[in-house]
Amino acid sequence: MTSFAATRQRQLHIAAGANAVFILSLFLPWFSLGSYDSISGWNALPAPLLIALAALVALAALLAEANRFALPRHLAPLGIAAYASTIPLWFSFTGLVSGGTGRAWGLFVAVLASLVATVFSARIWREPRR
Repeated sequence: MTSFAATRQRQLHIAAGANAVFILSLFLPWFSLGSYDSISGWNALPAPLLIALAALVALAALLAEANRFALPRHLAPLGIAAYASTIPLWFSFTGLVSGGTGRAWGLFVAVLASLVATVFSARIWREPRR
């Protein structure tokens, strides 16, 4: 009987990929201003560089863990990834909730990607390493 549960390595790659998708979603249309005009996530967020940096830090920490790259002893890559993944989730979800009627498809991609990244990062961080 096969199990449908993703292996730890696959979960690490899913979370890393979701952070990469979030970074890419910053350049997609988040809010529509009409038929032909839109605002990207990069222009809609208050500090897009810092939010992208948080997603990039989470991505790097997940890849470091997946490839067993040794970080300094006092740094826990999965803890860093779990916490850093919540920052894009917070800002994209806030944009979704308070965005009004002009929400565009890029915002939904950003929320979904950041949610997947946060859930998988926290899930891997919380389970014991085998």
